[in-house]
Amino acid sequence: MTPSIQVRLESVLHGLRDVIVPALKPEEALAGEQIGLIIAQLDMLVRQLPHADRFHRLCRDDARTTATEILREPAGGPRSLTAAKALAATLGAENDDPHADYLAIAEGIATITTAATADGEAAWRARLDRAVLDFACR
Repeated sequence: MTPSIQVRLESVLHGLRDVIVPALKPEEALAGEQIGLIIAQLDMLVRQLPHADRFHRLCRDDARTTATEILREPAGGPRSLTAAKALAATLGAENDDPHADYLAIAEGIATITTAATADGEAAWRARLDRAVLDFACR
């Protein structure tokens, strides 16, 4: 049986706390500080792990909603329209990995934002800017 990710992380934490930390010499202040930071980060990951899939789905859905708003009547030159077409294709290519979907959609949003600054029509660019700002704030 393969142990879960959570069990593996807890095992690493156990080794760090019970073996590595006691073995550090008191004069190794930087090492002690760094191991404390590492333990804190790993402990946080263990606590967040059960919520990761839900978080990735929320992020993906937010990016999808933002992209859909951006793609409502895009207007501009060839760079903007090509980026809009690519983003629309990304939206249609959802797979079984919400984090990968989020990253792909977010990359498409970044690409279309850059393209719109080059040749996007002003009214559409203003709507795009508002949608991207709202997305970034969330």
